[in-house]
Amino acid sequence: MKAIFEKLKTRHWNTLSATEQKTLLRGAWLLIPLLMYGVLWQPAHQALPKLQEALPRLRAQADQMQSLAGQAQSLRQKPQLAVLDSDALKIAVEKSAQAAGLPLQVLPGEQNSVRISADSISFAHWLQWQHALELNQHIRVSTAMLAASPEPGMVKVQATLTNGADQ
Repeated sequence: MKAIFEKLKTRHWNTLSATEQKTLLRGAWLLIPLLMYGVLWQPAHQALPKLQEALPRLRAQADQMQSLAGQAQSLRQKPQLAVLDSDALKIAVEKSAQAAGLPLQVLPGEQNSVRISADSISFAHWLQWQHALELNQHIRVSTAMLAASPEPGMVKVQATLTNGADQ
């Protein structure tokens, strides 16, 4: 590197007269501070308020990304739900309905589903049972048809329940 510098000096600098060399040095002393101002200080000075304004938003986004990364990691470690076939699903729904005291008729449906029906059950009780069934056993309503019974608060229910297959 030093040899290259010496070669350039002898080829160009030494060929200039003393007056030319002084003029170039004075120009460099004037030009270098102007370049430093224009290239380094002035853009940084203009960008500072923008950066100070953006910093809290970027920190909030970073916190949110860390939170989402933690959630993704916990979901990655969570076991996959087993998909029950129609017979196993029928047994699970029957046991849950009996435990809840619901008089449901449960029939195997298509793949991974069962059809349930009842002529007259309490709407509130059915909703609580369905919520508990979905929360605890991941069995959810795929389709449902409810019709009001003559008794207040009672409904006729026909529904299809499924788990995991089409989620």
